[in-house]
Amino acid sequence: MTSIQSLEDVRDLARGAVLLGTGGGGDPYIGELFLSNQMERGRAVQVIPADALADDAFVVSIAGIGSPPVLLEHLVSEVTLTHLLARAEAYYGRRIDAIISAEIGGANAMFPLALAAISGTPVIDGDGIGRAMPHIEMTTFSIYGCKATPALLMDDLGNFVTIDAIDDRTAEDLCRSVTMSMGSIAFSAVYPMSGAQVKRCAVHRTLTHALEIGRCIRQARAGSDDVIGDLVTFLSGWDDRPARVLFDGKIIDVRHETRDGWHWGQAVLAPFGDGQDRFTVDIQNEFLVARLNGEIAAMVPDLITILDRETGEPLTAEMLAYGQRVKVVAYAADPMLRRPEALEVMGPRQFGFDFDYQPLEALAGRG
Repeated sequence: MTSIQSLEDVRDLARGAVLLGTGGGGDPYIGELFLSNQMERGRAVQVIPADALADDAFVVSIAGIGSPPVLLEHLVSEVTLTHLLARAEAYYGRRIDAIISAEIGGANAMFPLALAAISGTPVIDGDGIGRAMPHIEMTTFSIYGCKATPALLMDDLGNFVTIDAIDDRTAEDLCRSVTMSMGSIAFSAVYPMSGAQVKRCAVHRTLTHALEIGRCIRQARAGSDDVIGDLVTFLSGWDDRPARVLFDGKIIDVRHETRDGWHWGQAVLAPFGDGQDRFTVDIQNEFLVARLNGEIAAMVPDLITILDRETGEPLTAEMLAYGQRVKVVAYAADPMLRRPEALEVMGPRQFGFDFDYQPLEALAGRG
């Protein structure tokens, strides 16, 4: 069982969550500060495996919804999260036995942990994607039979909205509209589930994975000449999911835009020296498609992450800036995300791309 005992553990977990978040999920520093503050006040985090749940346990997913850059300005309120949990229990009419992350990305991996420390409610070692995704319905919860609604949304002003939609795609549209009215950031209680549903539908041990990724990067910095090489080796050994470096270079252009409640953009990279290669990464909250000279090198739902080439620090999409020296790493998605039924929901065509999914192993990369 994962144990989060120290502030170093918090930093490691936040770092790993950024990598698994593939650019999205919110700034990790905000979530890290929030959780660290709870631990400094003597509040412990109880992390339990899904198998420890009774089948009739009641579980909800806690997540921020909206544009990650807005969260940088907005921060997060302990009062809001506490009130959200209390209102959720009142609305659903029963005690919440455990909470789970909707996605294991950036700040959204940290908020449930902080709320667990505040409330004493256990948090599950797992999530609904094994990475981050921009839409509510893009979760293994939804794909494998759990409804996102009835859902609750709340902002720091105390505005409180309940949504009960006919399907999860409609829930996404409704939640997105409400969130835009709340200033493009809200906190939600979604996916009310039983313990049996969590066991069947969640991606398991992702908090453990994030913690060990962050620890690997920290330890490699202290004792290795190739931080990212050590990281790729570690990733490739986790459940036999391949990872590889796609590109090594510098950012020569980056576009950021907040539109329709999402962060849109594209990063353009060039090699060091006089090389003419161009590497691009398309963004919709997360890094979705990577191309080398126009040829696809990796695509959603496989994970694309951009890291500082010296320290191995994973970067969120909103952190990207001209001149940064980076490496781009691709990492195979959890097998649950590569099944046909999952690709119908979170494959590249669902983001407007005119091509079908091809796994990382079938695509050409560049180390």
